[in-house]
Amino acid sequence: MFEPTSICLVNAPVLSVVEPWYDRPDFGRTGLACLAAYLREKGFDKVTIIDAKFERLSFPECIQRVVETNPDVVGYTAFTNEVKPAAYIAQKIKDQLPKVCNIIGGVHVSAIPERTMEEFPMFDIGVIGEGEETLLDIVKTLSEKKDLVGLGGTIFRTASGELKRGPTRQRIINQNELPMPAWDLLPPAKTYFVQSMRGCPLNCVFCMNPNGRVARKRSVELVMEELEYIIDTFKPDTISFGDELFSVDMPRTKALLDAMTEARIGDRVDWDVQTHVRFVDDEMFQKFKLAKVTRVEMGIETGDEMALKKMGKGTGLQMIEKAFRLAEKNQVPFGTFFLIGQPDETVKSIISTIRLAVRMNPQLPMFGLMTPYPGTAVGNMAAKGEGGYRLLSTNWDDYNKQIGGALEFTNITRWQLEILQSFAYVSVYIFNFRLRDLLQFIIEYRVGIYHVIRNLLTRKKPDSMRNRPADYDRITSGRGIVSSQDMKDAYTHWSEYQKESMVEIKKRKKALLTP
Repeated sequence: MFEPTSICLVNAPVLSVVEPWYDRPDFGRTGLACLAAYLREKGFDKVTIIDAKFERLSFPECIQRVVETNPDVVGYTAFTNEVKPAAYIAQKIKDQLPKVCNIIGGVHVSAIPERTMEEFPMFDIGVIGEGEETLLDIVKTLSEKKDLVGLGGTIFRTASGELKRGPTRQRIINQNELPMPAWDLLPPAKTYFVQSMRGCPLNCVFCMNPNGRVARKRSVELVMEELEYIIDTFKPDTISFGDELFSVDMPRTKALLDAMTEARIGDRVDWDVQTHVRFVDDEMFQKFKLAKVTRVEMGIETGDEMALKKMGKGTGLQMIEKAFRLAEKNQVPFGTFFLIGQPDETVKSIISTIRLAVRMNPQLPMFGLMTPYPGTAVGNMAAKGEGGYRLLSTNWDDYNKQIGGALEFTNITRWQLEILQSFAYVSVYIFNFRLRDLLQFIIEYRVGIYHVIRNLLTRKKPDSMRNRPADYDRITSGRGIVSSQDMKDAYTHWSEYQKESMVEIKKRKKALLTP
């Protein structure tokens, strides 16, 4: 038996509220709830979650809350633009609780494990890839006072400070084995993100695809059980499906929509999904309509046919236009994601994207700016100066896809990209005579709009660190220096990890199906 261990899972505070939807969310971090549920099911019942973003905690408040739990282990989750705030909190916790074990997980450390641990010595262990089984094994190993050597999915610091990395840990095939997220460990929320599957078969150049290229699905019955629990217990305004591609398994999706229709989910809560134009048809949209979906969001990315072919998304303009015509035919509200800054982007190709967006006239258009995340093909190209890219920043705090200042083109400046991004938003509403919707959009996203206008008028870098603590720079100084070799290594490492994982998952699936 292992000794009882107190575990605190943390989502660090935000440096500056730029994207209110993400920086000041009305939803808790699903990943932390998943980890907590798995640990609790396996016998570790001293688990707490502190989601500083969701709870609107400052850095001092977050630190105080963590210290008050007196944890043996603190686990942090972080996307690239969150890793430095997580590192700051980790150092502050280590200062007050020297014996605590700081563990970092999430896509950033998964993409560049060695680099992350070298940059941020306040982290003792890194989790590479899917976290449930790895974190459980780490906690068990620590509580039993055993050696971490050979533990899959980890990178850790030895007593002498040397970095050691364990073997690759395969992803969990049967998602039905995982418990429902521990939503009870988070404050009640207006919105809940439900993950009904993990994985995406596409290979987009701008995406690291952290959950792998094999879609691993939970059963319709378990998804419905979670929906009913959330609605009955917390009475939220909205449920958003966090699946990368909600309808990638079309027969299963249609069965889920039938179950949601029968349970009258759409009468009891707003709900939305993200999916792909390849994985929808007329029957699917009919079922979305019957299930009273609030919005179906589709990743379009660009209106340039050549860019679509190079992207790895498997779409074309004809497929895109067919999908939104089907949505209109069935009166299903839809949103779109566009990403300005594709490889070898030109002003002409960006204008093509804006024209497509105006023609589609989505209920909610979103235009992001390309960000060169580690582990992605774009990150690799930007570091080497390929694809027309010029890397502007190696500070992870700038890696924000709405107003981050990490990237521009040799033929299009960052300022020009931001002008085109602003023009894109306005165009969809103005050219479709949606002045009331434009006003509502401005009100809802006024903070982000303020930052964009400020940057355009002053031509300054985005103020991404406005709320940083006084000693933030000192604790995280000298970090984020990236060479082209670092980014190339990250892309190679993650590509090999994805290929190995796909092969292994297919073998294990075949073995499970063999009598």
